[in-house]
Amino acid sequence: MFKSNEETKAANEEMKATNEETKAASEEAKAANERMKATNEEKKAARKRLKVVYDMAIILALAVLVTIVSIRYVNPHSEIVATVNGENITKDELYQAMLTEGGRQVLDRLITNRLILQEGERLGITVTEEEIDAEIQNIIKTNFYGMAESFYQALEQYGLTEKALKNDLKTEIVLRKIVQEQINIIDEEAREYFTTNQEYFNIPEQVEARHILVDTREEAEEVIGLLNNGNDFAELAKEYSKDPVSAEQGGNLGFFQRGEMVPEFEEVAFNLAINQPSDPVETTYGFHIIEVLDRKASQEVTFEEVEEKVKEAMTEELIMERMNEQANLLREQASIEYKLE
Repeated sequence: MFKSNEETKAANEEMKATNEETKAASEEAKAANERMKATNEEKKAARKRLKVVYDMAIILALAVLVTIVSIRYVNPHSEIVATVNGENITKDELYQAMLTEGGRQVLDRLITNRLILQEGERLGITVTEEEIDAEIQNIIKTNFYGMAESFYQALEQYGLTEKALKNDLKTEIVLRKIVQEQINIIDEEAREYFTTNQEYFNIPEQVEARHILVDTREEAEEVIGLLNNGNDFAELAKEYSKDPVSAEQGGNLGFFQRGEMVPEFEEVAFNLAINQPSDPVETTYGFHIIEVLDRKASQEVTFEEVEEKVKEAMTEELIMERMNEQANLLREQASIEYKLE
C-alpha cells in the first residue's frame, strides 16, 4: 500500500530530473525568444541602415553624375583644364579618365532611372512637389539629425543643386510607388508582425523641447545671461540660433523620443526639469541651450490602436527590400544597347 524507501527515493529522483528537464526547456525557450528578439532588432537596424545608405547613395551617385556631365561645359572657349610643368591636360582627357573610372556605373544609373520613369508613366504614376519636399525633410531628419544647414552644406560639398537632387528623388519615389502597388498585407500577417514587434509600436517616453544653437560657449553663456534677465526664449532663438528651421518656430523642435537627437543633446533633454533652461550643451553642431516644455510618459498599445501604423511599417520594410529587385527586373525586361566609347 505504501512505497518503500527505495521506491520513494527513486520517485523523488525522477521528479527532480523531470523538474530539471522542465527548467532546461524553459531556459531554452527563453533563450530562443531572446535570439528571435535579437534577430528582429538586427533586421530592423539593417533596414534602417539600408535606408540611410540608400539616401546617401543618391547624393553621392548624383555628385559623380554632375561632375562627369559638367566636364563637357568647362570653359567652352578652352579645351585645356590644367597645365603641368607647361604640359596641357585637355577636357577630353579628363572626361575619358572619369568615364573609365566611373562612367559605366553612372550610365547604368541613368539607364535604370529612365526605365523607372518609363514604367511609372506606363502605370500612370505621378509625383507631386510636396512629396519630393517631404522626402528631402526625411533625409534631413534621418541623416543630418534634422539640421537643414548641414544637409545643404553636404550638397554644396558635393557640388550638387537642390534641383538636381529633387530630380533624382522623383525617380526614387516613382520606384517606391511601383513596388507599393504590388504589396498587399492581410490582417493576419499584420497581427503576427505586431506580436513580434510590439515594443516598436508602444509609445515611448517623449519630450517637447526648444533650443538655441550657437557656435561658441561664450555665445551660449551670453544667451543664458539674457534669459536670466527675463528675455523671451523664443525671441532669442529667432535672433541668435543658427538652426534656421527651428529658429523660425522660436527654437521649438516639437516632441521627440530617444534616438532622434544626437546623444549629448537627448541626455540633457530627457533629464531636464520643465521650463528650466540648460547650461551650454556641446555637440558636433555647436553649443545648445535647451528648454523642455512638456513630457509624455511611455504607453503600451494594442493592435487595434496601431493597426494602420503596423501595416505602414510592414509596407515600408517590404518596399525597401524589393526596390532593387524591381529595378533589376525592369533592366532584364528592357532592350538596352550600350554605345559608350
